[in-house]
Amino acid sequence: MPTETLTSDAYIWPKDTSQTMVCDGRITDQIVDDFGVNVKLRVVNKPSFNRYGDATKTYTDTFTKAYIHTWQITDDEVKEGIYANGEIAFIFKLADDSKIKTGNYIFFENEWYRITRINYQRLGSVKYLISASVETAQVTW
Repeated sequence: MPTETLTSDAYIWPKDTSQTMVCDGRITDQIVDDFGVNVKLRVVNKPSFNRYGDATKTYTDTFTKAYIHTWQITDDEVKEGIYANGEIAFIFKLADDSKIKTGNYIFFENEWYRITRINYQRLGSVKYLISASVETAQVTW
């Protein structure tokens, strides 16, 4: 761990603090590792058209871990109207940032969910948490 010398030669202050752990996303990553479940992410590519002019969708499936939270009426965020009672949020590691986009899908416990909203929690200018709000999706692939 890097250290930084202050005005006194007798005291060394550690440069790394719990705030930088939050900023690095390490705390969120640890929560996802410890309490998360395996989910399938379906990244939907831009629609294209076949030779008959019909719209076609292509997609790429990847697997990752997410912590799942269901918002309850007792949560302050529900009381303030940020989330609805019963709304489901999937919390992801920062490494999944490029795959967590509105319109993509999550498969968990034999149910498809469409990502409707992305919420980034920031400390300063650094993202430390990615939360995807979802709705149940009726899909045919």
